[in-house]
Amino acid sequence: MPEKTKALKIAIAGAGPAGLLLARELARAGMKVTVYEKRARAAGAHDWSDAIEYDVLRDAGFDMPVAENGIFRGKLVKKSPAGKGLFERHAIDPLEIWAPDLSCKTKTDIRFGYILTDRVALDAMLRAEAVKAGAQILYSHQAVGLLGRTKGPLDKIRVEGLRVRGPKNKMADIQADITVDATGMDSILRTGLSASGAIERPFGGKELAFAWRTVRKLDRAKLGPGGIPDHYRYGAHGGYFWTHLHDEKTIDVGGGVKDEPGRVDPAEVVRGIIDEYPAITSKELRGGGGRVLAGRSPWSLVASGFLAVGDAAGQVIPTTGCGVGAGLAGAMMAARTVIEAGGNTGIDALWAYNRRWFVESGRGANLAALGALKDILQDLSHEEIAFLMEKDILSGEMLTPSINGRFFAPDQRSMMSALVSGISKPSILMKLGKAVSTGKKVYAHYARYPRKWSEKGFERWKKRAETLFAGPG
Repeated sequence: MPEKTKALKIAIAGAGPAGLLLARELARAGMKVTVYEKRARAAGAHDWSDAIEYDVLRDAGFDMPVAENGIFRGKLVKKSPAGKGLFERHAIDPLEIWAPDLSCKTKTDIRFGYILTDRVALDAMLRAEAVKAGAQILYSHQAVGLLGRTKGPLDKIRVEGLRVRGPKNKMADIQADITVDATGMDSILRTGLSASGAIERPFGGKELAFAWRTVRKLDRAKLGPGGIPDHYRYGAHGGYFWTHLHDEKTIDVGGGVKDEPGRVDPAEVVRGIIDEYPAITSKELRGGGGRVLAGRSPWSLVASGFLAVGDAAGQVIPTTGCGVGAGLAGAMMAARTVIEAGGNTGIDALWAYNRRWFVESGRGANLAALGALKDILQDLSHEEIAFLMEKDILSGEMLTPSINGRFFAPDQRSMMSALVSGISKPSILMKLGKAVSTGKKVYAHYARYPRKWSEKGFERWKKRAETLFAGPG
């Protein structure tokens, strides 16, 4: 348990996984923490399991299971599909990567560094632990704005709390030493700041995807000899689709596509996948969908008296849309920063959170580079992706890091090999080369993120970052 520190008053907007984990950590450190959540408690989290990084859950203090012969065993593993528990039984490893048109797959499968985690159970556990640590959670309380000085250069911003709409539309101004935006991809509080583009950028365009998934019962008598492999159809319709077993009786089928006018309906594609396998029944256990974030963090996650975590901070893997694990990691970094600041709530003290996210953990740099990579490769056709996989240019070795949230830049030898293999279609190689080159530039630039807060140093860094994401240069 962390050492006790000054009893700061912390206001957190949003009771998702990142907000709840941060509340738990800061309450354990002796701070007065209140979480404001717009939903009624009965609404709960979405009723399906998310892929979350195994290592992140372990570092957050969960009792992690051990995989034995493809099955997870441990006290938090579900005994049955509808049973209580945090983790699904099936261990996904390896994961097959197929071309969108199913004409081929990568020559090597990838290591899947995630574990399927029940979101309802995860939120319930984090909620209970936060309350046990001393945090207060107020449901049906919606954050609608910030208090304090919210306009001006980043170093002139000073957040002093938030405005909340409670039951019966009653408004209240809540004073706080630190206010946290954990409201999800809408970033209700962060986007209300005005700091010369340093922190307030809303998410949109290529940063948004539309996903749909369903968990179905399996009729094992109708399974073929190969069963139904865990796989991704990488690049399908500008996104990806999957089948993930939960256990021997249930399967998760879903996918996500770029959210743009005229996009394909992922539910229709998923229904087509289901039709391919007679063993997947019409009995739906859980499911749903909607808009999800697949973007990148704003240039700063902090201002004096303010920080953002989770989707509100762009803490999501852009190549997969997986955000819970990254959000939990961000919450742990934010908690450590606030605790170590020893009562200092200024931008100079909270800046360490930026450094931890963007540089020291490598997460922010990796995800930004993957975002740049995705923005270019997302426009490849199904035929072009199949060609790259067939020639082993888009290989399992290359995709393993990206699916697990790490940017991978092929070495010179690999690029020369790709050139020889793909010489018949140079335009595709040009797109791949541009994507890799841009990703490398972005990653290198994030490694130079300002070590300490400096208005001039940050402004120079930000301008270069804006140029990199705007296009060649």
